[in-house]
Amino acid sequence: MKQISNGQIPSVLGYLILGLYTFILYASGFLESWGHNAALIAIFGAWLIGLIYESAKEWKVTYRSGKELTFDFSQDSLSFLSVFFGTLITFWISVYMGFGAVVASSLVGILAAVLLKPYAAAIFCGSFVGMASPQCFCYQDIVIAGAISGLIFVFGKHVFNGFGGKLGTTAFAGCVFTSLILGSPLVSADVVGWDIGWLLVVYCVAGALITFMLSTRFELGPVMASGIVGFVAGVFLPVIHGVASGGLFAIGVFAASFAGMSGADRFKESYWMAPVGVLCALIIMYTMPYMGGAGGKLGATAFGAVIGIRGLRDLGARASLLLKMKKVSSPLYVSTQGNK
Repeated sequence: MKQISNGQIPSVLGYLILGLYTFILYASGFLESWGHNAALIAIFGAWLIGLIYESAKEWKVTYRSGKELTFDFSQDSLSFLSVFFGTLITFWISVYMGFGAVVASSLVGILAAVLLKPYAAAIFCGSFVGMASPQCFCYQDIVIAGAISGLIFVFGKHVFNGFGGKLGTTAFAGCVFTSLILGSPLVSADVVGWDIGWLLVVYCVAGALITFMLSTRFELGPVMASGIVGFVAGVFLPVIHGVASGGLFAIGVFAASFAGMSGADRFKESYWMAPVGVLCALIIMYTMPYMGGAGGKLGATAFGAVIGIRGLRDLGARASLLLKMKKVSSPLYVSTQGNK
C-alpha cells in the first residue's frame, strides 16, 4: 500500500474532515426523506452515487498523485487569523448588533473582498462560523469554534478547490466539533411543508445561478458575488414574505449562493447551477431536524450539492462515451461504415 508522505498528511486530514461532515449532513437528509416521499429517496440516492464517485476522484488528487503539497507557516498563520477574526466580527455583528446571521456574514464577505482581497476567502469562511446561533454558542464557544475552523481551513487548502460551499463546510466542521467537545446541544426544527417548500426551491435555484454568473461572467469573484446575493436576500426577503418565511428564503438563497461560488473549472456551464439549487433546497428542508444552529451548515449543504451534481455529470459523460465506443466497435457499425 502506498505510503502517505509527511507533506500530504495535513491535506489528507483536511479531505477526511470535509468529506465526513458533508456525508453526515447528507446522510441525515437521506434518512429523513424515507418518511416523506419515494421521489426524494431516488434523488438523494442518485446524489449519493455522484458524491462517492467525485470524492474518489478527489482522493486520487490528494493522496495518490504523489505530489508534495506545500504549506507555508507565515502565510498559513495569516489565513488562520483571518478565519478566527472573521468569526468574532461576524458573531458580534449578528448577535450583539442585531443584524442577523445572513446580513452579518454577507457584509463581512463584501468588506473582505474589497479591503482584504488576498484573505477574503478565509475571512468569509470565518463569517460562516460567526453565523452560529446564540442559542447554541456563547462568545467563548465561538472563540473555540473559530480557532478549530482556522486549523481545518489550513489543512484543507489543497483539497476540493473550486467546489462552492467548501468554506462553509470548514466552518460547519469547526462548529459541530466544538459542540461535541463542550457538550453544547444543537437545535432541531420541523421539516417545512411544500406549501412554502416549492418557493424555497425557486429561490435556491435563483441564488445559485445569479451568484455563479456574477462570479464568473461578470468577474466579481466568488466572495463578492455571494456577499452581494446574500445581502440583498437577507435585507429584502423578510420584508417581502414576512420574518419567518422570508428568513427561511434568505437562508436558502445564501446557501445556494455558496454553491454558485464554484469555479469555472468545475462547472463551465451555468445551467448546472439549477439542479444544484434544487438539491440545496431539499437538503435545507430535510435536515432541519438535525444540527441546527451550527455555523456553516448552509455551506455544507451547498458543498455536498455541487460535488454530487459534478459526480453525476461526469458519470453521465463517461457512460455516453462508453456507449459511443461500443457502438463504433460493433460489427454492424463497422460493416455499415465500410459499405459507404
